[in-house]
Amino acid sequence: MKRLFSILILLSAIVGVKAEGTSGRLILNIVVEGLQDNYIRQLKPILGTGGFARLTGLDATYISALDYGTQLDAVAATSMIMTGASPMVNGVPGAWAYHPDLNQVTPIFKDASCMGNFTDETLSPKALKVSTLTDELAVATDGKGKIYSVAADPQISIALGGHAATGAYWIFDRTADWASSSYFGDMPKAIADRNYRSPLSKRLDNMKWEPLLDISVYPLLMRPTTGFAHTYPKKMRHRMAAFKSSPLVNTEITDVAIDLIESAYLGADDAPDILNIAYNLAPDSASPLEFYDSYLRLDRDLARLFAAAEKAATRGALTIILTGIPAQESAAADDPKHRIPAGEYSIKKAVSLLNMYLIAVHGNGDWLQGVFDRQFFLNRKLITDRNLSLPVFRQEVADFLARMAGVCNVYTVDDIIASRAGENPQALKRNTSVEHCGDVIIDILPGWTIIDDPFSGIGHHGIIRCSQLHFPVYISGPGINPQNVTTAVDARALAPFLARLLHIRRPAGASISTLN
Repeated sequence: MKRLFSILILLSAIVGVKAEGTSGRLILNIVVEGLQDNYIRQLKPILGTGGFARLTGLDATYISALDYGTQLDAVAATSMIMTGASPMVNGVPGAWAYHPDLNQVTPIFKDASCMGNFTDETLSPKALKVSTLTDELAVATDGKGKIYSVAADPQISIALGGHAATGAYWIFDRTADWASSSYFGDMPKAIADRNYRSPLSKRLDNMKWEPLLDISVYPLLMRPTTGFAHTYPKKMRHRMAAFKSSPLVNTEITDVAIDLIESAYLGADDAPDILNIAYNLAPDSASPLEFYDSYLRLDRDLARLFAAAEKAATRGALTIILTGIPAQESAAADDPKHRIPAGEYSIKKAVSLLNMYLIAVHGNGDWLQGVFDRQFFLNRKLITDRNLSLPVFRQEVADFLARMAGVCNVYTVDDIIASRAGENPQALKRNTSVEHCGDVIIDILPGWTIIDDPFSGIGHHGIIRCSQLHFPVYISGPGINPQNVTTAVDARALAPFLARLLHIRRPAGASISTLN
């Protein structure tokens, strides 16, 4: 608690809040998957002056290490930022929800009561159990402040928009159309016209991602002899997934964001408006050249976005918040010639061995309902009907799984709730939603590959690596006291911090006290 209080005092010192109403008429709230500040520093000599340079100048605040506590995916991390609450409170532990009775996985924001606009996806922010920063802005302005979200991923867009968003928009994978949910009302004309007059599906055929500059200027450890070239023809398998992991999607997102600024007249009246945007800096490639090029291209997109927002904001009152969030790690394996320790963990084999063991000890029965994202879901009804102790049974399963090759840690949900699990038990407890959690959770050794996963491509898959937990935050705008914060800051502190900056109520589920 003392450490937490010290962090709050430090955050309070960042902002020198001026008179009421000077906090900005237009707020750009940007999240970037996979953002790493070391890339920005290395590329500084060849970056422009209007993008990242604006956020790293003398008049901006920089937080070097926003701490998410444990490994979260982009949807859960975005929900934490916007609610100021952990998954235990906000109800969003990840992008997917597993239903053991049906052995099915659905998007966490799936809502059958809503229809899709330009999509057959049925989504809404209903799964968010608490208010968000944008919800509180809507309350403070009595609904007069406009709230929009733009992202490639539907669930990130919804998490950013919250319950009270004017609109949340994303790219529908099947058709490449810009889409939304009936929850947010009709599609704006500017975006609908984009689908009709200049559909992304047709433009993709002629798109190419190649180095923006001569490869000799990139600060690479080893200079490649050739560049790269990626195209996205109709016949390409997983075309939309490849496009969405490339920096070209950031340009498309920026174009739509600027369309919204201009067509919705954001920043033009007294009520503050907020535009939430999600970018991606984690291309599905192991090439350092491609990573660097992604930053260069995003730098140019940010410059365009900032220029349009500056022009639209009343009296230049523009606030910019740019926050790094976790990205899916690349599944590319290391070349065996390097002899880096590795192995394969088979979900199918683990399930088979566990079932044989449980039947041998406790008799016939379907003791295991399913496995999803390294979580084992037990048949709780059968365990109860056989008059067995559920906590004891869970521990028995955990002890068995811990003996399997490739497993480095095993936790039961009871251990997590009692703060007995993991290297950071309090953070693990906060970031676990009991409603969605399995009975027993395993961690696989870094470098190992998960195979035979029935839900391959969802959750943690491919090569297991220790994901980054700390990400940078950049804040620029009226009332900001320039400062570099090098102490790790709890990610839940960002929402109440921004609420104070914007002179609005902090989100209802924010677990950190109001900044003083």
